[in-house]
Amino acid sequence: MRKIFLMLALVLASTAAMAQSTRIIKGAVVDKNGNPLPGATVEATNGAESTTVDADGTFSLEVSRWLNTATARYAGMRKKTLEVQDGDMVFRLSPNVQNCWFVNAVGGLAILDSDDYYDFIDDYTYTIGVMGGYLGKWGGYAKLLWTPDSETAVPVVTIGVTKRVFPFMYAYTGAGYANVTYKEPTGWSKYRTFNDNAAAFDLGAIFLIGNHLTANVGMSLVSDFSTNNYFFQAGIGYAF
Repeated sequence: MRKIFLMLALVLASTAAMAQSTRIIKGAVVDKNGNPLPGATVEATNGAESTTVDADGTFSLEVSRWLNTATARYAGMRKKTLEVQDGDMVFRLSPNVQNCWFVNAVGGLAILDSDDYYDFIDDYTYTIGVMGGYLGKWGGYAKLLWTPDSETAVPVVTIGVTKRVFPFMYAYTGAGYANVTYKEPTGWSKYRTFNDNAAAFDLGAIFLIGNHLTANVGMSLVSDFSTNNYFFQAGIGYAF
């Protein structure tokens, strides 16, 4: 009989210990306007426990008593992490940054044309600049490029449109004003640099990386329709 009582006592003690090692967290997952997000998931941060939010946006989840934070996720929304608390936890999720303003620092390679007969003196130099604008289903941008080398300085100012292709990718194209630079030979290994008014044309893509990081790649053609300069660029920046 003593053994039976001892076994029952051990079972009860184990059950009590298990009950003390876990707890129930509950609350709701909603959008920024307070509308429920049924189908969202709530999970113990860095843990295996998770649950799916009910039709009314509420949830209940048994987790380790030592859990400090929990995370809510929903497609098209930014995940949110909250500290675990005894009362109801309300996760207010915001849409992913897809409609936003951005500004990028840009750099790349500039290829400056020369007289066709003396292609060996084509100049390869670097270009720097800045690009910014609005990203949405349709948006717009402005960009400024130049080469710090005073002899071959080629300012390029363009404006254009952006178009969302994927949630994380936007195509852009535009046109503007530039100063085409080319070199005219004056003798063996000698030349002089000329500048002339020209048109500039852009084509490229902008990427959203995470919630606020942006990157861009593209090419600009600067041409007076007899001489062409090419600018290959890449950049990185911030969306807000």
